[in-house]
Amino acid sequence: MAQFILLYANGPAERPPEPTQEEMERAIAEYVAWAGKLRASSQMVGGARLTSVWRDPGRVCNGVGEKFLATDGPLAETKEVIGGYHIVEAADYDEAARLCADHPHLQRGRIFIRQLA
Repeated sequence: MAQFILLYANGPAERPPEPTQEEMERAIAEYVAWAGKLRASSQMVGGARLTSVWRDPGRVCNGVGEKFLATDGPLAETKEVIGGYHIVEAADYDEAARLCADHPHLQRGRIFIRQLA
């Protein structure tokens, strides 16, 4: 089986409204249920929610040697915010995509799938 990373893109990089506590709890429960289904079938390798890009934009590293530069980012010019990821095991891209068919994130944004080397 190959391993694939599912990257959760949250849409425009404009700050969305803060969810209510009830909305957040419901969303977390949906993600946990989806991941639990894959854990039960031994297809879930791992994953995590990333810190809020609004509080912690991360860093972008470019260049080497004296040209090395680490800047705030990576979202200064992009239109997407990556909010989290899971790593799953699947036979191929088609199976990895089928695993995403009922993913709750699709109600909020898009999922990018990339095979790990």
